Amino acid sequence: MRSADKSIRDATAPISPAATVGIDATAGRPISVELRPIEEAHRAWFLGALARSRESVGRWLPLNRDGESDDAFFNRQLRLCAEGDTTQRSYRRLAVLDDGTPMGLFALNSISRGLSWEADAIWWVDAAHRGRGVATAGVRALLDHALGDMPQGLSLHGVHCGIEAGNDASVRVAEKCGFVHDPTKRSHLEVDGRWVMHEFYLATRKTVGATLRVSA
Repeated sequence: MRSADKSIRDATAPISPAATVGIDATAGRPISVELRPIEEAHRAWFLGALARSRESVGRWLPLNRDGESDDAFFNRQLRLCAEGDTTQRSYRRLAVLDDGTPMGLFALNSISRGLSWEADAIWWVDAAHRGRGVATAGVRALLDHALGDMPQGLSLHGVHCGIEAGNDASVRVAEKCGFVHDPTKRSHLEVDGRWVMHEFYLATRKTVGATLRVSA
């Protein structure tokens, strides 16, 4: 068991980028993504990705708030990324290819460090790159960072994700990456003005097992 002082020092350690490899389903080749902080230079991609993906992503995840423009939405993501790195209460990143091309957004929200260190995961992929294995590669990188030892990782004990019934693609990604359905936990969450039931899934070092890149 770490001492309280060491836990505090570790929790404020610099965050290292995480990378992982998946399979490009459209070409049968390995696809490598790295998780990088959101920067002003990503604005043009973000606005384009929102326009391309609003229908497919907005059906399952809340995007723009009421009356919020796409520029304001990007500004909020930029702010949340910086605030999360400062407070260590969230971790918000873009998955990018080796050439720097952004592919999607991956995040850990509500990071808590009480008796159990946990967080909630969300992700979405640019509609232009769906079906290439980006979601799987990005979620694996997210879990590498969340469950991996400090200072490279966050040393969390578990990562939760809530998935609406019918979102079979996200269920497949979650299960492929080591999330296990938790039948004891269900909750209504608001999406696009609707309150819909979500099933919850949990990933731990045990469930992720050998797919975790950061050493246990």
